[in-house]
Amino acid sequence: MLKIPSINGRIPRIMLITQNYFIIPELLRALKKSNVDFCTVDFEQNSHFLQKMFKKIAAFSPHFILSINHTGLDRDGQVLALLKQCGIPFASWFVDRPEMFMQSDVASDSLLSVFCWDPQSIPFFKAKNVQEAHYLPLGTDTEIFHPSPAELPVKHKVSFVGSSWTTKIAELLQAAKLPAPLLKTYRNLARMYAENPETGIQTLLQQMPSGAQAVYSNIPPHKQKMFQRLIQLAGTRQQRVASIAELLDFNPVIVGDAYWKKALSGFKKEFTWWSRINYEQELPVFYQQSSINFNVTSLQSLAAMNQRIFDVPACGAFLLTEYSPELEKLFEPGKEVICYRGISEIKEYLTEWAGNPQKRKRIAAAGLKRARAEHTYEHRLSKIISHMRVFF
Repeated sequence: MLKIPSINGRIPRIMLITQNYFIIPELLRALKKSNVDFCTVDFEQNSHFLQKMFKKIAAFSPHFILSINHTGLDRDGQVLALLKQCGIPFASWFVDRPEMFMQSDVASDSLLSVFCWDPQSIPFFKAKNVQEAHYLPLGTDTEIFHPSPAELPVKHKVSFVGSSWTTKIAELLQAAKLPAPLLKTYRNLARMYAENPETGIQTLLQQMPSGAQAVYSNIPPHKQKMFQRLIQLAGTRQQRVASIAELLDFNPVIVGDAYWKKALSGFKKEFTWWSRINYEQELPVFYQQSSINFNVTSLQSLAAMNQRIFDVPACGAFLLTEYSPELEKLFEPGKEVICYRGISEIKEYLTEWAGNPQKRKRIAAAGLKRARAEHTYEHRLSKIISHMRVFF
């Protein structure tokens, strides 16, 4: 078996496992711009993948492997055990709910370091026996998200770009195949969750009718988790619709799935709906041509900062986003981004900032400076390399 030397004192050699995740192109560009050697191996859901990966390991001798959402590892830990024999650490960056990708505990001597976009997930990893778990937020790719050479004309007073999460809900419902009593009650539980996200899921489950509670108790544990996830997703959708409805007095442009058109039409107010815009070619311009770029986070990941929080400032554009204590560690609210603290404040903030173009420009300029200085994917890659140098 190979024995890979320590990364210390050497130009890092990194193997990136690629898959169809939005973050992969950004990481590839960051790797090219950084002082590292790297290679890639495309993930395949078959037995040939491991053969291909270990052949590349033998040829390239990476100091560590980098993966998104645990791609490339098996549930039983056999791949981690083989990599340990080779002396190759594995860095896994979670940019989604870790429960969907990591079910089993890991061996305490595994050469595994986990990074996660949601700091509230750290206890989950510790419970899975992961010795090295670190918070690492998303970033921005300044090759794509940057101000245009000439100032662009404003075309949209208020805009929002994002999913209603309807597709995720539909996929989960199809996969879970839940009993009818649970299907009848999840929307009501989701409403209670949206009204008070601090309420624990277990507390919500106790609010179900006794018959539904009995059904829930008798389904397998994995289906119980899917039902809990369904409540969270549906609650987030309800909260998002309520938040975006507050924009309707400003004739906003809403970019996202078709559910937005259906849900917002019921309010009988003017808005423009676009099904999609190109992420790399059109989205940066769209942000710059919007006076106010609105953002809302997900209820089940309130501390996880989504992509808009970094991309909008990186374009030199103005961002109005939901407040989170974690946001204060990344941007300075009131100076680099503007934050509202609940649905009831949204209209007030929109009215105030729509009428202050010069103040918006100052906020946007400060946000741009911070994004470039601290929040690029090169910064995130550097953080991963630094951790891997220290611990492996």
